[in-house]
Amino acid sequence: MKAKKTSTGNEILPKSLWKFYFKYAAKPMRWLLVTWALLFIVWDIANSTWWPMSQQKIVALFENGIGGDGFFEHGLITIGIIISLFLVFDLMNTVHEQMAAHWKPRAKKNISETLTNYVHSQSITFYNNRIPGKINSQINYITSGFETVFDFTAIISTMGVILLNMGLVLSINKYVAFVLLGSFIFRIVYSVAMMKPVTKASQTASESSSHLSGHIVDSISGFSIVKLFNGAKHEDNYLEPLRIKNLKDQIKSSFLQRIMWIIPMFLWDILFGAVLVLMLVLYMRGNIKVSEIVFTLSVYQIVQGNIGYIARTIPRLVDTIGSALHSYSELNQPIDIVDAPNAQPLVLSHGKIEFKNVSFKYKRKYVLRDLNLTIKAGERVGLVGTSGAGKTTLVNLLMRFYDPTHGQILIDGQDIKNVTQNSLRNAISFIPQDPTMFNRTLRENIAYGKPDATNTEIHNAARKAAADDFINAAEKKYESMVGDRGIKLSGGQRQRVAIARAFLKNAPLLILDEATSALDSETEVAIQNSFEKLAKGHTTIAIAHRLSTLRNMDRIIVLDKGHVIESGTHQSLLRKKGHYANLWKMQSGGFLQE
Repeated sequence: MKAKKTSTGNEILPKSLWKFYFKYAAKPMRWLLVTWALLFIVWDIANSTWWPMSQQKIVALFENGIGGDGFFEHGLITIGIIISLFLVFDLMNTVHEQMAAHWKPRAKKNISETLTNYVHSQSITFYNNRIPGKINSQINYITSGFETVFDFTAIISTMGVILLNMGLVLSINKYVAFVLLGSFIFRIVYSVAMMKPVTKASQTASESSSHLSGHIVDSISGFSIVKLFNGAKHEDNYLEPLRIKNLKDQIKSSFLQRIMWIIPMFLWDILFGAVLVLMLVLYMRGNIKVSEIVFTLSVYQIVQGNIGYIARTIPRLVDTIGSALHSYSELNQPIDIVDAPNAQPLVLSHGKIEFKNVSFKYKRKYVLRDLNLTIKAGERVGLVGTSGAGKTTLVNLLMRFYDPTHGQILIDGQDIKNVTQNSLRNAISFIPQDPTMFNRTLRENIAYGKPDATNTEIHNAARKAAADDFINAAEKKYESMVGDRGIKLSGGQRQRVAIARAFLKNAPLLILDEATSALDSETEVAIQNSFEKLAKGHTTIAIAHRLSTLRNMDRIIVLDKGHVIESGTHQSLLRKKGHYANLWKMQSGGFLQE
């Protein structure tokens, strides 16, 4: 089930975790959940109450001295009723368990899908401040939180079992009923008093677990760097304080949970001895029968067992819900890059791009300041400048990964803030310096640019990107897995897969961010002609430190400290003997010296 959308078309989530559970997990299956809960409660109360009653009736058969024909007339009927009811209870248990097998996985699917879609709708800023492993842990905590509906239902039925059985004991002996009632009241009051410190400790333990998990995933993901720099010991030292904190938080949380149920357990054992003494005194006085003693002791065990269940369940509930609440508050952050109200799809007629008085501030520092730039339809433009000049920021703003602090960005006269983000990004093919690979097949990674592409289209794109040879040399060719983040591929191979993905998408706007930096000279030459074909008729923006790759661009834009300081062709800029000419002279091996 998809997240609710506002009139602007942007996904939102309820502020409350409980409203979120109701809307995206409970509501789609409300009748199944209600039926399951009612059936479970009826089964639990009936089954737990009938057990001591059946014991009483069985002992009463012997107590009353039934024999001969009376046994068959009365005894077998009693046994038949007892067994028949147990069979009914078994059938009820099977039905409600089967119903739970339907709603539990569906609820988990809905929750996980909704949260994953939501975080995918977040801006780059959201991910810059978070570790992916921690986000995954938080989604799992929230998903697990909904499963506590089973525990809440069990607690309700358990309360019914306790109250009904205490009522039955009261009809036999009020003293034992008072012992049970006093024990019940103490357990409830004690549990409520302990709830706040247990909740706080649980949330702290949950946060430190998520934090540790995220850093472990981060450490494992960078295993090649760990290997290269013999960093295993460094990683161990780096993670050790996090592990120690997590260990202390888990021990404290576990200790408080044990305190929450160990004291009532001591009380249970002491009261059981008191009940035995009370039964003995009553029996010696002739105030109670053996069958009533059996019934009372059985009820005592059931009631105290159910009270113990509540006492053990509440800390676990508090722990699970505390983790879910904390995780939900972390993930449910406003989406800062949103579609405007009534945003329309981008209509591309030519592909003209305009930056009008664009400024962008990161924290307190301006990266771009009052930048004006027009890129004609179909023009091929190179962006040049030292690190921090604003090149990558410029293309990130164009793709609307961020919004400008001031100014406008127009495509064919349309402010990109007023068009849908999906239509904007559908119009752009982007080849980054460090391409992202999914741990899927080569075919799936290439086809990500066009999911419905045919095999012929995928193969053609791979050939244009000079990727076909190494793919066909792989053991399973296009069905070969690339590994986590493409670890089975070399840097150049990953980049060629990304280039093939862009060829396949064939969007009207093309952005290259150091797209050939990981290629050897021979491979770069091999795909240069393909780039020329891809860029033909497409508005192209290319960022490169290797200035030689930009020589054939229609125009080169030189950025410095967020400003356009030079503009022209390669030859005209060299003749000016300005900033670009100096950068060209500073190159060594074709790369720009920082």
